[in-house]
Amino acid sequence: MIKPTYGARMQENLSKLPPFAEELGVEIVDVTADKVVGQLVVTPKHANRNGVMHGGAIMGFADVLGGLAAAANLDSGYSTVTVESKTNFIRAVQIGSVVKGVCEPINIGKKIMIWQTKIFREDNALAAVITQTQMTISWN
Repeated sequence: MIKPTYGARMQENLSKLPPFAEELGVEIVDVTADKVVGQLVVTPKHANRNGVMHGGAIMGFADVLGGLAAAANLDSGYSTVTVESKTNFIRAVQIGSVVKGVCEPINIGKKIMIWQTKIFREDNALAAVITQTQMTISWN
C-alpha cells in the first residue's frame, strides 16, 4: 500500500542519496509527500561537447528527484522503479551555474505514480521539463 508515512526503513532511505546522485552532486533541499526540491552545481563533468550541461545530466538529476518523490509516498516493504521518462529541453544551462529542480505529482496511484520535474536555471528560466512514470514494487 502507498501511504505518505515514513517508517524507519523509509526514513533511512530518504536521508541518504544513492551513489549515482552523489556522483552527480545532487543536493536535496526539501522532501514532502507532494514535492521534492533539489539543486545541483553544474561543473565541467556535466558538460556536453558544446560546453553546456549535458542532457543526460539533466535527465539524471530529474530521475533522482522523481525517484525520491515516489519513495516519499511508499510504506515500508515497498520500493519504486522508473519505467518511463520523457524530457523536453527548453534552454541551455551554463557550466558553473546552479540548477534547481522541483518535482511534483501528476498522479499518485497504488501501482503507478507520475511525476513532473521542472529544471530551472539560475535566472529562474525554465531549462527542461521531465515527466516520469514510477512503478511501485513489493519487497514481500
